[in-house]
Amino acid sequence: MKQTIIFLLLAVVTMTVQAQRHLPEIRYDSKPAVLSGHIIGAEKPSTLHLRSMKRYCSGMPLDGLWREEVTLDSNGQFETSIPVNMTNSCTVRFGGQQFSLFVVPGKKVSFTLNLQQLQLEGWAEALTFGGELARFNHDLVYATEAGIDPIGIYDEMEDKRNTGQLLNELPEKSEQGYFDYLDTTRHRIDKMIDAEEHIGTAYREFAKAVNLYMYGSMIPFCGQSIQYAGIPDDEAAYDAFEARLRSRCDRHMQGDPWANPLLSYVMWGDADMFIAHYVSRPVKLPDSYWKCWYASKYLAQIEKEKTLLSEAQKDSLQTLMSELSAEVLAHNDRLEQELSFVSEQEMSRICSLPDEAASTDDILSLLLKPYRGRPVLLDLWETTCGPCRVAFKEMHEKKRELADRIHFVSVASDRSDLATWQRLVPNYIGDHFRLTGQQLQALHRQIPCDTNGIPLWVIINADGTIHHAFVGYSNLDSMMKEINQVLQ
Repeated sequence: MKQTIIFLLLAVVTMTVQAQRHLPEIRYDSKPAVLSGHIIGAEKPSTLHLRSMKRYCSGMPLDGLWREEVTLDSNGQFETSIPVNMTNSCTVRFGGQQFSLFVVPGKKVSFTLNLQQLQLEGWAEALTFGGELARFNHDLVYATEAGIDPIGIYDEMEDKRNTGQLLNELPEKSEQGYFDYLDTTRHRIDKMIDAEEHIGTAYREFAKAVNLYMYGSMIPFCGQSIQYAGIPDDEAAYDAFEARLRSRCDRHMQGDPWANPLLSYVMWGDADMFIAHYVSRPVKLPDSYWKCWYASKYLAQIEKEKTLLSEAQKDSLQTLMSELSAEVLAHNDRLEQELSFVSEQEMSRICSLPDEAASTDDILSLLLKPYRGRPVLLDLWETTCGPCRVAFKEMHEKKRELADRIHFVSVASDRSDLATWQRLVPNYIGDHFRLTGQQLQALHRQIPCDTNGIPLWVIINADGTIHHAFVGYSNLDSMMKEINQVLQ
């Protein structure tokens, strides 16, 4: 009995160890990742250069690279925070050498690098990892050094494609020849991964997922890789080629290969391009990937486009991304505060169109009918549009000065949340209309400019003719130059 219990306990421990060897899904957290390192050697560098792609992140710009130079202390040690909010790769560089590892937000990753061992035995022997993903980070370095890194192999193929060398390696210089070459490469890499005994389960799963992903992302490059395989220079032939390409991409996606959660570790920007342009059906993505992807899009909307979240977007955050909602909504609230102000003037009215507006395309004349005899500044906006609300705020005093010389008329659609619109318009000088989507489309057809964008401004002469129409708001001075032309 005692032996049986011991055996069972050992089995449980063994199962736990095996389970821990599998790579976990992407983790997201508001706390930064922590990276510590220790360089051992007589001629160790004084500084290290760290670099990481900016993925889902809220404490810094949303595009480009994060970089930092860290200084080693007298013992060759350092510790730093990396402001990433999701599991991410990081490159460590010194001199002309570098290696990569993965960091985890809210967790600590550490490494020790022995420079003497590096010189004699290579990266895999010289580097020791600790903390989160220790075994995986070691296998990542080992596999890269051993030449079984799928990303590196496909990057080499891409380099050959860019220089025209790939064409010389194709067994058959044709469209099918390229696909045969691509298929052979995928199977060759999988066999290399399976044959390598020194890598653990976590990296093996990761490498196979990367191989599948890189293979799929290379499919759309078929035409460029073989100089369009001699396709005649006419539209019909090229359209037929594109149709064959899309069909192959669709077949590749039939089993939803990108639903693999391990792909969250590698597919960020490339997945957007592939899915948007080459796959005709919805693609299932890893849960941890699409949540972070949507969060990053929402943050880009708030921080870069200065556009507040709509009520529907807020609902989707709460429903689909409850773990990320508090942080994203906090950024939205900060933008809301930046755009808010309170007018003490009772110079705002909520107006409505006459009943016949529901059945006419001549919305513009109905809007302008009460204002004949004085110029009008017509402003099309939405409650979530940051630039629109900046314009209201910056133009407030000028509007008050010019209220007896020009009418200010603002139009929002029923896409704007009604409660938000009713709360905001008392602060904005002018007459305020709320149109249906159909009415707004009719109005857009009467405006002589590209109406794809807001704020959309139409400056109208006193006789009702359009003086100028344009999209966007840069500053008060440029706006006043336009307004002054109809006031002279």
